[in-house]
Amino acid sequence: MKNTTRNFTMLAAAWLAGGLAFGQNTASVRGQLSSVSGQPIEYATVALFSAKDSLLAKGTLSDSTGKFMFEKVPGKTYYVTAGFVGYKTYTSTLINLTGNEVNLGKITMEADEQLLQTVTVTAKKPLVEQRIDRTILNIENSILAEGNTALELLERAPGVTVDDEGNVSLKGRAGVTIMLNGKLTYLSQRELTTLLRGTASGSVSRIEIIANPSAKYDAAGNSGMINIVLKKSDKAGINGSVYVNAARSRANRYGAGTNLNYRSGKVNVYGSYDRAYRGEIEYVSYVRRFHDGNPGAVPNRISYQDTRTNEPLYTNNYKAGVDFFANEKNTFGILVKGNFGKYINDNNTSNLLVSGAGDVLSRPQTHNDNLDRWNSTAYNANWVHQFDDKGREFSVDLDYSVNDNRSNQTMDTRYLNDENPSLATRSVRKGFVPSLTYVYVGKLDYVHPFGEKAKLETGWKSSYVDVDNNLNYDTLSNGQWVKDPSWSNHFKYKETIHAGYVNVSKEFGKLSLQLGLRGENTQTTSNQVTTDSLVKRNYFQLFPSFFATQTFNDKHTGQFSYSRRVERPDYSDLNPFRFLRDPFLYYEGNPFLRPELTHSLELSHSLKGKFITAINYSYTSDVMNWMMGQVDSLNTTSQSPQNLKSFINYGISFTASLQPASWWSSNNFVNVYRNQYKGDQNGGDLNNSIVTFSFNTQNTFTFGNGYSAELTGYYNSKTVYGVFVTKGYSVISAGVQKSVFSKKATVKLMVNDIFQGRQRIQRARYENLDMNGHIRFDSRMATLSFSYRFGKDIIPSRRRQSGSEDIQNRVKGGS
Repeated sequence: MKNTTRNFTMLAAAWLAGGLAFGQNTASVRGQLSSVSGQPIEYATVALFSAKDSLLAKGTLSDSTGKFMFEKVPGKTYYVTAGFVGYKTYTSTLINLTGNEVNLGKITMEADEQLLQTVTVTAKKPLVEQRIDRTILNIENSILAEGNTALELLERAPGVTVDDEGNVSLKGRAGVTIMLNGKLTYLSQRELTTLLRGTASGSVSRIEIIANPSAKYDAAGNSGMINIVLKKSDKAGINGSVYVNAARSRANRYGAGTNLNYRSGKVNVYGSYDRAYRGEIEYVSYVRRFHDGNPGAVPNRISYQDTRTNEPLYTNNYKAGVDFFANEKNTFGILVKGNFGKYINDNNTSNLLVSGAGDVLSRPQTHNDNLDRWNSTAYNANWVHQFDDKGREFSVDLDYSVNDNRSNQTMDTRYLNDENPSLATRSVRKGFVPSLTYVYVGKLDYVHPFGEKAKLETGWKSSYVDVDNNLNYDTLSNGQWVKDPSWSNHFKYKETIHAGYVNVSKEFGKLSLQLGLRGENTQTTSNQVTTDSLVKRNYFQLFPSFFATQTFNDKHTGQFSYSRRVERPDYSDLNPFRFLRDPFLYYEGNPFLRPELTHSLELSHSLKGKFITAINYSYTSDVMNWMMGQVDSLNTTSQSPQNLKSFINYGISFTASLQPASWWSSNNFVNVYRNQYKGDQNGGDLNNSIVTFSFNTQNTFTFGNGYSAELTGYYNSKTVYGVFVTKGYSVISAGVQKSVFSKKATVKLMVNDIFQGRQRIQRARYENLDMNGHIRFDSRMATLSFSYRFGKDIIPSRRRQSGSEDIQNRVKGGS
């Protein structure tokens, strides 16, 4: 019985391994499984073993007709095994592959009534999967993922850092494109950050990090792409899961959700819903020095600012879809998904302004209350047509989404007078920021194999984005609200992108080459309605890519890649309206921002697929960077995006996937890189560079009786971003889980950032700018969770994926 269970588990794991092939592909093996009564056996686990050493060569599942096939199998001697719950394991005679194909014909599997009630097929993906072209973090297998948001999950990915504004960097490079289920979000940075904060970890399946995407993907994203894949099941019958969690940081947090799936015959219906509340309390401090035009002199005034923010977040996520498998060649799908909720930023700020001699000049107290509400809905229609079983395929995707973001802001400042309280003055301003974004996307893709060693991929994509952002500010004067035209602003933005691509790949023995070219025509219109200012742009750019992979033997593989990519300005970055954080600090956009262009190269080596070394270099011109400015006479600091001259990043990284013991698996990532920014903003000469070291380790421990544990650690040394230099920090987290109810349910207990090391300490020195900052995140959190799965673990061999797998990350509109 134990051997049979182990065999089923091994076969399931073989399927999850994705059918790895080795050597030169020369033949295929096919067959069809059926019961004694002649009924096809669907979704049975089938494995191909080498006869010489009984090593697993490939794994797959039979389809809805019981058919299975192994392609591109080296010419050796093998045997095939097939297993399914309730049937005796089938083992074929030896198969000697010398021709192009071996057909085993119809294979009859005998029923085993004893196994029918006792055998369970189990398989578990590793926490971190390292592939030659991407790194995959399997979130649904992580203990420490519980109770977090998608934004916090990104910080766990190897080589990924997230700043306090939600900007994501990969291997020290900013400008990462974030996708959800392979689709660009077309959201502004602020809206995207809100969306990721509002996406519960319980709805995330995995995170894919693609450092150097091919021409098939959008050219946006100078530092690569990160794809957040949400959970979706298409198991046969009725399946699903429910979960609930409760957490405590400086405030309470909780979450609950469910997903359901029903598959029968040609129809697969699925849906999910998640709701979460995330309490958060954060502390921010700034020290700003004002020199009145003499940066090298002793400061004339110093501002000490301390802010306490209470940031509760309420979020809801839902999804519903249906796939229709019309026949073996045609699959249709419809999907509706959405996210709605509210985010409150209620903060109190004290600002003490003193003279160079230490005398108190001003002591304002500010209460800032921001309420953001959003409602995002996306629709997708999909059709995939497979011409044959050789991989020739045509797909169509149509997407439409609407994003409604509304922000209410109130800033109440009292300027205290210690000597005479009756002379205290008050300034009150309120703002209403509605932002509507409509996105329309159409995409066609075609794949045409030429034999087993060559393939052509081509496609077309058109997208249209319409953004309307109308900011209205009022000030309180003599008890009456009066419109403030100096801060109010109406901004409209329209963007159309037409893109076509072609990828050609070819195998020459152990050398694989891929050459791609993408062309994109971009048309934008920025309409500053308030000032009657119109800025139009129309430009066409080519984005080549090249990949070469050399397999030296079964242990060593090398790869070289090159790509040219673009990062367009965020829609909100182009909007010159001002957003006040307090009376002395505000953000404003820049309508004259230019796109930045990057050339990226990477050389990597893989040893046994477990040890990967990569050397990377990139050069970015017109790099966009949030620069700080200072008006000494007004004691005010501002921040706006500007184009610097260049940004250079180069470094080396090393990934090691280890198995120190049968119960311990460890994935470790080390990265050493150098960043350099050059520019001449505000008449100065910016040349800021630094060498950074980062280390990330993910460890999983499996014990007996259903117990397992997880320990992660992260360290990042001093970094540079434009004029800012940030001090290094480290984070350590741990968790334990127990499987209960016959492994259908799991109880987890975890603590994130045990020593509260996630703090951001920064300094900026440039021209007259002289500032220090310290942010203490609400990152130490203890979480207790419970999840339960129900239904059958029978997974079909065909999964429908949306053909527009690179659509939604720039609905850039909003404040």
